[in-house]
Amino acid sequence: MTLCATLLSTACGGPEEQEFPEDPRSPEVIAMDSALGSLDMHNLMSNTDIAGYQTVTPDQVQSFLVSKGSFLAGYRDPAFGNKTAATLIVERATAYTINPVYILARIETESGLIRSGKSTNLAKATGCGCPDGSGCDAAYTGFGKQVECSAKVFRNYLRDLEAGRTTVSGWKAGVSKNTLDPCTVRPANNATAALYTYTPWVGAYASQCGTSRWGGSSLVALLYREFRDSRNWGGPCVVGGDILTRYNQIGGAGGVLGPCTTNELPTPDGVGRFNHFQNGSIYWTPETGAWEVHGLIRARWESLGWETSALGYPITGEKPTPDGVGRFNHFKKGTTLGSIYWTPETGAWEVHGLIRAKWESLGWETSVLGYPTTNEMTTPDGVGRYNHFKKGTTLGSIYWTPATGAHEVHGRIREKWESLGWERGSLGYPVSDEYAVSEGRESEFQKGFLTFNAATGAVSVRMK
Repeated sequence: MTLCATLLSTACGGPEEQEFPEDPRSPEVIAMDSALGSLDMHNLMSNTDIAGYQTVTPDQVQSFLVSKGSFLAGYRDPAFGNKTAATLIVERATAYTINPVYILARIETESGLIRSGKSTNLAKATGCGCPDGSGCDAAYTGFGKQVECSAKVFRNYLRDLEAGRTTVSGWKAGVSKNTLDPCTVRPANNATAALYTYTPWVGAYASQCGTSRWGGSSLVALLYREFRDSRNWGGPCVVGGDILTRYNQIGGAGGVLGPCTTNELPTPDGVGRFNHFQNGSIYWTPETGAWEVHGLIRARWESLGWETSALGYPITGEKPTPDGVGRFNHFKKGTTLGSIYWTPETGAWEVHGLIRAKWESLGWETSVLGYPTTNEMTTPDGVGRYNHFKKGTTLGSIYWTPATGAHEVHGRIREKWESLGWERGSLGYPVSDEYAVSEGRESEFQKGFLTFNAATGAVSVRMK
């Protein structure tokens, strides 16, 4: 059975298009599930259920799989370095601060692999990127990719909800919406709203409006409760080594990070180690050492892909900027340096590589550019890269191409360049920073010059 995961642009069919699959379970399993009772369709799981048990270990999951006679108990994924299914479930769940026991329930709901000794549906184990009535997206095919996808998209739903937004399909705690059953559901919390985003019908196990068909978000919640209550999961998390040293330096459990929520785990790239804490994380590698990242800077780093992103690993803790307005962490990937800067006005944005080097040479946030207001992005013509910046009411940018290098443009000259069509206009890319001339200020571009007249306030164009 493959339920619909609303994954970015992957859409589900409407109620009139929905085909509910027949119940594939044995009579014994049906009787066991039915004995578990009914659920409140408005409050299927709590936020604590989703975020809890972050100290579940691979050994505990392995023991659970063995007890169920699961095919996964002996499975290793060649696409993930032959890691066991138990290891992948725990690693990918905790990386996105999702309860591994929830992932077990999701797998059983979508593919039946937890209580089956067969490999059927292994490639679509969590139903992620696998809408009903069509095949799975090839990018998410395979057990490890399915677990990664499921944890990641569920965290994305929760991130939207925690920021006060609706999910991609319009669910939000406290707001009524119709499921595909159809039932009218008013989710009591973010966890329930996220469940209906992933699987947008109630199913057979809710006490109100449940259909007679098998499946739905109520089945996920029911299986979660069954699995949760079947054994003692988790235990006290452990912080050690250089991560513990850094943790104690910034106040330990009473500091900005709060108590730990995971044991020390290896990073997906195999280079580093990390612990998650209630309010942030500490990441360590032999080269960079151990450094904390938290709050909106951590959220931005997470959205970019953690250490697998262009930024790599943190090489500082979070620090205040010299002007006293913002906060920042520096990062490093190979030989490339990067940073995330945050202010209450601009939010948190990354800047790296040669654009960051140019911004640094100008004086960071104390320069004419101020703080970044975008991540580094590709130009519409596909040739260059850029970040936008802001200082007070003045907007600025740094543009880079392999041919021209990185140069800043700001203020009135930038406004004129924008009006001419940016890099796709008649001037092309900047080949200098703004500099002083007798009448005011000037910037040179590939095909000409823009000159600001201080006396008149006008900006003139001079072609080469």
